[in-house]
Amino acid sequence: MKYRWLIFFSLLAGLLLYTAIQAQRLWPSHPALAGLLTAVLFIGMFSWQFLARAGASRLDSRTFRLYAWAGSILLGVWATFIVFWVPIDLGRDLYFLGRYLLSANSPALFGAFHKGRWILSGIFLLSCGLAGLGLGEALSGPRVVDVEIPVAGLAPELEGLKIVQITDLHIGPMVRYGYVNEVVRQVMRLEPDLIAVTGDLADGTVDVLGRQVEFLSGLRAPLGVFFVTGNHEYYWGVEAWLKKVQELGFTTLINENRVVSVKGARMLVAGVTDLTAVHFMPEHRSDPKKAAATDQSTAFKLLLAHRPSSCFEAEPLGFDLQLSGHTHGGQFFPFSELIRFFYKYYRGLNRHGRMWVYVNPGTGYWGPPHRFLVPAEITLLRLKSVPPAAN
Repeated sequence: MKYRWLIFFSLLAGLLLYTAIQAQRLWPSHPALAGLLTAVLFIGMFSWQFLARAGASRLDSRTFRLYAWAGSILLGVWATFIVFWVPIDLGRDLYFLGRYLLSANSPALFGAFHKGRWILSGIFLLSCGLAGLGLGEALSGPRVVDVEIPVAGLAPELEGLKIVQITDLHIGPMVRYGYVNEVVRQVMRLEPDLIAVTGDLADGTVDVLGRQVEFLSGLRAPLGVFFVTGNHEYYWGVEAWLKKVQELGFTTLINENRVVSVKGARMLVAGVTDLTAVHFMPEHRSDPKKAAATDQSTAFKLLLAHRPSSCFEAEPLGFDLQLSGHTHGGQFFPFSELIRFFYKYYRGLNRHGRMWVYVNPGTGYWGPPHRFLVPAEITLLRLKSVPPAAN
């Protein structure tokens, strides 16, 4: 874990330097001002997160929430700008540097850098526009996505069974009780048979955010509401959060399962801890084999796992469907395209061996309130019987 933090802060320092260089390109006659604005930008984007960790009680003050909103919106603009500009900048500079070396034409090189200021300004304005559209999408709340899960030889009693998944709400300074209440309202309108909550419920301690999650007690389903941990539960006191979600009426699955009956047909509902849990609590090491263990025969096996990559251990154990989150589907364009290089399964319905893997892109959002082209989602999954050859 310590190496991950070292890599993170090294990358952050590199991006700070790169951003300062770009600011000086925009204002070449005021290098001190460019450096000052870059420092203010980074302080605004990241300091509220460090302050939250240093004193979590600040999370519930109005002043702190306004500060968090401002910093997060800036983060959305900056992140969009960086991912667009870096490849353009690198390609442009390499192209003009090649021309310069071949022609030894220094005025041409100077002109290329001067022209680059206009391109830089255009990319910045584009980033502001996309971040604004993404903000509007984030504030509009989650959409319901209806998905059929084709299962060969599905027990007739399970035909049409409705499972609703929510994940990655990230309740905190920006995702508040109003948003949570709307999620509950939409979920209950779907009349689910079972509800799955696949981690990253909140970003803060139970002491601060307990009131914000109370509306989730309105989630009810005949077969139960099941919860597994994500990585963020471990950042903010996992034991307290597990106790809280149990008070809300959820069944927590810590590498364990429950067997539920649907008109006489038995279904296994299993859950594993987040794959990074072992770094915080060794006894919470993710263990799909333990989660699958039962002496009862079942007609269908469902696994709840925060990260989609749990599927590599889960598929040989005979699970039919895995529900995951974590990736946010990249959360906003163009990260929604880049994320495919980091995760094999990052959004939507995927086939892994004989098991289906559904990745919900998040019911809330984390970091910037930015959901351009990747709307937040409540997933309604319906089991559907198909002939063996079609599965």
